[in-house]
Amino acid sequence: MSMNNKIRAAVLPVVSVCVPDLYTGEKTTYCTFQYTEMPQAFGDDMPQITVYLVQVHLFAPCGENVLPLRKQLRNALLFAGFTAPQVENASDEVSQHYVFECEYAGGFDNGD
Repeated sequence: MSMNNKIRAAVLPVVSVCVPDLYTGEKTTYCTFQYTEMPQAFGDDMPQITVYLVQVHLFAPCGENVLPLRKQLRNALLFAGFTAPQVENASDEVSQHYVFECEYAGGFDNGD
């Protein structure tokens, strides 16, 4: 399963919109994500695993109570095999914005 699909499988039961990079639709509560791939555990000059540094961004209107949603999203990522996310509040006067930073380790040659 691709990393995009792993992230979406974890997030979509919690937030109905989850897309890579940029969302331009009509929903006011949604997630975007991106990740960095880092080859690791080299043997015979070839990486044996890939560590993914993942960021999932939750956006919501100002004033909306997203505390339950944030807890559900954090747990969904954890139960999907990601490390426990560090959550940063990046909100501004336009919208709420929470960044969930976590990692995932997977096989290097399995299509991720």
